[in-house]
Amino acid sequence: MSAPESFVDGDGGWPFVGRTRERDRAVEALTAPAASGVVLTGDAGVGKSRLLEAVLEQALRRQHVVLRVTATPGWRGVPFGVLASRLPQPSDASVADVFRDVERRLREVAAGRGVVVGVDDLNWLDDASGALLERLVAGGTVRVVASVRGDALDAAPVVAMRRSRAIDRVHVPPLDPDETALLVREGLGGPVDGLTLGALWRISQGNPLFLREALRCGLRDGGLVQRDGMWTWPTESLCPTHLADLIEQTLGTLTPEEAEALQYVAHAEPAPLALIERTVDPLTAERLEERGLIRLVRHGAAVLVQTGHPLYAEVVRNRTGALRARRLRRTLAEALAAVDGGGTDDRARIAAWRCEADLPVDAADLLAASEYALRRHDAVLAERLGRRIDSARGDWQVGRALVAQGRSDEADGYLARAAANLTDPRDRAEATALRALNMFWGGRRPDRAREVLDAGRRELPVDAQSGLLAAEVGVAAFGGDANGARASMTRLSADRPRDPLLATAVAALLPYLLLFDGQPGRAVRMFETGEVDIPETWPTMRAATQACHVQSLLLSGRLQEAERLAQRYYQDAVARGAADAVGLLAFSRGKCAYHAGQMRRSMRWLHEARTLVGERTLFPIRDYVLSANAYVAAQLGELAESRRLLRQLVDGHTEGDGAHADGLVAVDAELTAAWLTAAEGHPATAVATLRELHGRAGQAMTVSVECLHLLSRLEPGTGTAERLAAVTADCDSPLFELWSGYAHALAADDPAALERVGTALEASGYLTLGLEAVVAAEAACGRRGDQRRANLLARRADLLRQRCGGYWPPLSPRPTDRDGLTPRERQICELASAGRDNAAIAAELVLSVRTVENHLQRAYVKLGVRGRSGLTQAIDGQRAG
Repeated sequence: MSAPESFVDGDGGWPFVGRTRERDRAVEALTAPAASGVVLTGDAGVGKSRLLEAVLEQALRRQHVVLRVTATPGWRGVPFGVLASRLPQPSDASVADVFRDVERRLREVAAGRGVVVGVDDLNWLDDASGALLERLVAGGTVRVVASVRGDALDAAPVVAMRRSRAIDRVHVPPLDPDETALLVREGLGGPVDGLTLGALWRISQGNPLFLREALRCGLRDGGLVQRDGMWTWPTESLCPTHLADLIEQTLGTLTPEEAEALQYVAHAEPAPLALIERTVDPLTAERLEERGLIRLVRHGAAVLVQTGHPLYAEVVRNRTGALRARRLRRTLAEALAAVDGGGTDDRARIAAWRCEADLPVDAADLLAASEYALRRHDAVLAERLGRRIDSARGDWQVGRALVAQGRSDEADGYLARAAANLTDPRDRAEATALRALNMFWGGRRPDRAREVLDAGRRELPVDAQSGLLAAEVGVAAFGGDANGARASMTRLSADRPRDPLLATAVAALLPYLLLFDGQPGRAVRMFETGEVDIPETWPTMRAATQACHVQSLLLSGRLQEAERLAQRYYQDAVARGAADAVGLLAFSRGKCAYHAGQMRRSMRWLHEARTLVGERTLFPIRDYVLSANAYVAAQLGELAESRRLLRQLVDGHTEGDGAHADGLVAVDAELTAAWLTAAEGHPATAVATLRELHGRAGQAMTVSVECLHLLSRLEPGTGTAERLAAVTADCDSPLFELWSGYAHALAADDPAALERVGTALEASGYLTLGLEAVVAAEAACGRRGDQRRANLLARRADLLRQRCGGYWPPLSPRPTDRDGLTPRERQICELASAGRDNAAIAAELVLSVRTVENHLQRAYVKLGVRGRSGLTQAIDGQRAG
């Protein structure tokens, strides 16, 4: 049975993850010479029972006799109930007889070995069983390992056990995010996208019981699925019914006062402490905090109150009746308005609560609250408030909120009405611009987007048409008109959009254009000096800006910084929970891993990106992701997969409304296709494609550099190297300079120059190309007859290959028989590296000792080593390679 099936059927299959430290501490406390046992404490569902099993398994391995019992509330009132099956006593036996008989039989079974008793839920043990266990522990007959909920440490059996002798306590905390992710991956038996892992962490908070129930329900209900080999859960809510039932068991023990207090917190969280103090009885709040149902958190200088677990709030809100919810929200709105007069930060919440309580709200307050919510990246609340505004301004708010949520088709109608009916011409222009961008990026309808812009130019006053610039830049930049994009950007820089969402949409356009104009260094400086702000409002555009920052560093030769930043941005995207954003930053991490020589890791990140970006992902994210997947697949020799991915990219441009890639996006795909063609054994065709591509890609400097870089590797030549040097001279990237130096070294077949380039690339972390350069240097040495140097470079290439996880450049000669050893020389070297001396080798091979010495001397020269110590390293390196 596979791991996912075991979840669904309720069988085993739950791996032991993240508890090694607690297990080792418990085993040490249990088995130390003077020890009596250990109590495992923690919250319900945190994994105490699973840890107890692991501790008992270790006791078995150490030759202890192990007995395991599970106490339950049903047996709490039955003497020896939990031990009934282990105590076959006559019904008239006295307690003292039972005690003596159990001790005697345990000593007989143990036969000198230690006895360990495991008790799950010690607090539910009946009094008689508790007294028996206490006596056995006190008398040294057994040692005990028991699990107890943290809120049950004062139960009589627990108190009795801990006073009997030295019983240690090991606290079992929730799993951390990394441990939770590992548990999910191992449980499902395959890779899981980061968005799903982040959501599972948020709903479980590291509680394995919650996590397991979520996974079981997701598998059973079909929400958790595999896409192209990766597990994903593409839904907004991961609170399955069975999981809610578990939480209901906890909430069902609340008093009416506690239940209502928890409702206030659940509907208001995160709520200012002052608000909860006005609506909830202090003693009731204290009891909820003691039980872990609510908690205080700090946010800057503010103290906020929220439920102890995110699922508590969701379950409480779901089971609150409509009438009570109206009353709660009305009370919360009044209380929040009374707290310090209700500051600006609270107005959106007050307006939302009043709306949900069907209380009248002034249109101006609604508009201000909706705008505030949108600026604070709560587009859902902004939409809900905007729908209450019956005017063109309301349409504008709803349209913008829908765009920020990635619901492009729904947004179009609202934006169209806003563009037609807003009173301010500049507002109409910006509504038109956002509508055009939404059509181009979200709807993938470039022709329709251009029609909307053309209509705007005809119908809007001339002095308002600058409001269209943002859309003109975006459409031109990704539509193949780089010169038009630059011209519009120059004007846009002097006349920025008034609307913050539209400003967000174009935040990354200037550094993006610089990036493709061969100025990645300048683009990086814009981020470093604060000229470009990372947007807050629109998650996908936030991620697009972050990805532009990473790519700028990557093409500037600053790989290590790019990797660190990509990881931080990825975690930020996961926390915000937008699929497109997570996919885009996974794409960035994949690009970094590729350049670092970590091909399999690169493919894993690109696979995640491919899983998360869909047909309606903003153009051109999906195209870039598919192109990068195809490129790395070709590098790994997975040519059929590479071709499939490219076909998928092309098919996406010919279906539906006929949207197609232009400009930089098309060039990126064609570069990948050219490389794949070469890898398939048709280098001449690839060279012809690259020459033609370079001839029509002159508007984008970086594209020219990339074309010539690939061309110089497929067909080295002085002309190509000189053209690349000329283009690179107008760029500001140290990485491009290395590419240019590599092209010249290849054209000259200069081993020293190739080695220098390889060294520089390796020092910068670009191991993929660094390995290729070292292999090229080795081959050049071989052609010049410098076998000693060639073999030294071969050893270095082997080490680089190991650092790259076994990757080998697909167009470079494979590392087989590169050392030039004869079969006899290789045989003697193998024996020598295994520790045989010359006499032993000579005797085994029926040779003279002098002949063995001659063979070894020739091998030392070929391998570039000085003696047996170097020989052993060289042979071991070959085996590892």
